[in-house]
Amino acid sequence: MVGISSMNLIDVQAIVSNVMAVESMRSNRLVEQKSAQDLQIAAYQELNTSMAAVASAAEAITSSARWVPASTTVTFSDVADTGKVSAYSSAGAVSGNSPYPFTVTSIVESGSATASITYTKNGVAVTQTSNSNTFSGLADFPGLTITVSGTTAGTVTLAPQVPSSSTSATMVTAAQNLVTALNNTLNLIKVQTSANGALETDYTPQQVSQNLLSTAFDSNTLASLSDAGIQLTLVGSFTFDQATFSDAYDNRASTPFSYDIIGQVAAFASRVETLATATISVTGSLSREVSARQTQVSNLTQQILDMNAALAIREDSLTVFYAELNAKIQALQSKQSYLQTSLDVFVKALTQN
Repeated sequence: MVGISSMNLIDVQAIVSNVMAVESMRSNRLVEQKSAQDLQIAAYQELNTSMAAVASAAEAITSSARWVPASTTVTFSDVADTGKVSAYSSAGAVSGNSPYPFTVTSIVESGSATASITYTKNGVAVTQTSNSNTFSGLADFPGLTITVSGTTAGTVTLAPQVPSSSTSATMVTAAQNLVTALNNTLNLIKVQTSANGALETDYTPQQVSQNLLSTAFDSNTLASLSDAGIQLTLVGSFTFDQATFSDAYDNRASTPFSYDIIGQVAAFASRVETLATATISVTGSLSREVSARQTQVSNLTQQILDMNAALAIREDSLTVFYAELNAKIQALQSKQSYLQTSLDVFVKALTQN
């Protein structure tokens, strides 16, 4: 008997499964990327919520009549200039005379596009301009809004008055709440940017942390925030000493204006609120990060859908191909069986003869 080599049927399911496993690797990578982006979005949203709490704690100070001076006195070195400048205290105004008496050098009138004031800071002449007769948000005049109605020959000094309705207990609670909110956010950023954290390699949360820490410093006063019992630690957090705070507040009448507890903490809270509000705004850094990642997730989602659709077509194509190949093998096996039978008969006839 002469044998003919046989052909075995293909395990279609096993082959297609193995091929699809390889071709699905890119789709799996896209899914992993989308998952990572989703985690980062959640992390930024959590940070945004924490920063909102910081802004709220700071706003509780800057908007309170217990902290913000009720009025601002305006004095002039030249009597003829009286009435050309007015000012009022807003959130976070520092009590006591401004360390920078200024001169109004121009106002918005025909032929002038802006109003301007000038003053000397650390021996350097500084000019501030406004596209109207009103100035606000000036770093060297925290918490004050200044309105000018004419140029001045002499200098103008502003003196926010100390609120008289403050209570030590209320102020202690508000200051403690602000420090707690700050530390909660700083600790959250440390977790998010630690090894294996969702934002481990991101620059934005680290910048937010640095910005929050920098609010402890103010070049507009000779006093230190530590005089109010609030200190920045070497490990990047804030501490609050209630005893120091209360002592400074209770003895404020005998301390120089630059050490006034109300002004110090109110100005600090104002810096924090300004930073936090800007950070969580629609155009703020956290919102931009979330928006950018949501766009990436949307793109990845579409890529995954397209890839899965292509893989489904590919799987169907492979299944049909190998099924047809099996059909051909089966046809060849039938021919093989026929030929084998014929060959056996032929060989048997030869041996009998």
